Amino acid sequence: MDQLFVTIRPTAEVTIKSRTTRATFLRKLRLAVKDALQRSGLEARAFVRGNRVMVQVALGTAPGTVGDEAGLGDRATAGAAGAAGAVDATALATRALERVFGIGTFSFVEAVAAPDLAAIVALGTELYAERVRGRTYAVRCKRVGRHAFGSMDVERKLGAALNPGAKVDLAHPEVTVEIEVDERQALFFSRRHHGPGGLPLGTGGHALALLSGGYDSIVAAWSLMRRGVEVDFVHFRLGDLESERLALRVAKRLSDTWGSGSRPEAHVVDLRPAMREMRGHLDTNLWQVGLKRLMVKAADGVADALEAHASAGAGPGEEGPRQRGRRTSRRRVDALVTGEAIGQVSSQTLSNLRTIDAAAARPVLRPLIAYDKLEIIALAERIGTAELSAKAVEECNITPVRPATSSRAERLERQEGGMDESALAAELARVERGDSRIPLRAMREGEGVLVVAATDDGLRVSALPEGAVLIDCRDEAMRTWVPDWPEVIAVPSDLSGGSLEPGRVYVAFCPMGQRSAYVAERLREGGVKAHTFKGGEGALRAYLEG
Repeated sequence: MDQLFVTIRPTAEVTIKSRTTRATFLRKLRLAVKDALQRSGLEARAFVRGNRVMVQVALGTAPGTVGDEAGLGDRATAGAAGAAGAVDATALATRALERVFGIGTFSFVEAVAAPDLAAIVALGTELYAERVRGRTYAVRCKRVGRHAFGSMDVERKLGAALNPGAKVDLAHPEVTVEIEVDERQALFFSRRHHGPGGLPLGTGGHALALLSGGYDSIVAAWSLMRRGVEVDFVHFRLGDLESERLALRVAKRLSDTWGSGSRPEAHVVDLRPAMREMRGHLDTNLWQVGLKRLMVKAADGVADALEAHASAGAGPGEEGPRQRGRRTSRRRVDALVTGEAIGQVSSQTLSNLRTIDAAAARPVLRPLIAYDKLEIIALAERIGTAELSAKAVEECNITPVRPATSSRAERLERQEGGMDESALAAELARVERGDSRIPLRAMREGEGVLVVAATDDGLRVSALPEGAVLIDCRDEAMRTWVPDWPEVIAVPSDLSGGSLEPGRVYVAFCPMGQRSAYVAERLREGGVKAHTFKGGEGALRAYLEG
């Protein structure tokens, strides 16, 4: 045999849909299954038969077609488990299908018989007589179509043939012999594997997830994807490049692992100018909820920009292939997604969440609203993003005073009224032009924003060199502690290093050490001897005061 056969049973939610809706869901599931298997390196062909998705996987590198869609072949036994490469293909296919939303269970076809009672009993006895010997077993048969026998006939006849040396246990069998019979053939299955459940991607609309890189936002996106919602991502740049790299890595891992059947995109929007403007207009204790409102408002604007015509205003002949590609990649965005949970931080009280939601025209979905942190981390471990998310640094903590846990949208709207929002408008214009688009599945480690230096090369230091100049990368409102050091300067506006003294050594610091690392990296590109203090402000303070 040069083929591996799989039968996929969709979730009950799919099978109970109306006929036309079910057909749409099964088509989406078929495309997702084929995508998942092909991305695993398997040559696969998938088709719908009844309420099942059937898959044929080619083993090895044998040329030719995988098989016809009319049937699985007229063979007395499939023998797939013994074919060259079957074990590896089975393992690859299992890992891939366990992460395709909409799959309830799936089984590998062990053998195919004619839809005849005698042939089924004979082949079933040959396959399972030794497997059930000395063990408990049950025979399960499902039959579709017209036959001279019923499902109970198959179970009784084959059970009688297997009974010598074994014992029937219909409640908790050690071995289950599963058979599905239609008018063309009878299929014998191995044990059932469980899929992730949910609904096929693309059947639940489209949403835009606010991505931080931490546990919450990516688990929230996964939860919506499991309900069939295609998810794109927007990351707001509040700090350094390393946070951006981490967020994109997390989104890519989720998309590569769980996004079969979709083509997710990420967008990076620089929110720092708008955040600085916001601080100048809002009361200090409202900065936290104000920043969340700003993020939701910006995400809503990104969604509007993604729905806009990418080549608006282009004259005849002015639209090239790149512009056409950008236009066709645009889609309707029905909702925003965040990872907020009640009471997790000050901005996530019901009062503040109501204030935040008022900043968006679209609904803001929060699938983790009633989860605690340990439950969210457990989900992150299940989906495979916990390791990366554990490295994320909180960049939303921007207020130096006790943040408000209760707020009203009317009050914030009055204070926000003086903002001209030109900085945010410029970023949204980039999105509408397509300049912010990052196709996640096309991203490669070591390329673009994911380029990582081969070594640290002394970038991070735990002690200040003699004569060094400290660069304070903290926002002005966060400078509650002043380092006792002879020379402390603010971050230069020109990070090429032209305004700094040549030959001097500079050590940047910030609250967590990530923003300062970005500043030091940029200064080094300009030839400046720059470092970042390892551990951030806390470590520097302990060093100077110790």
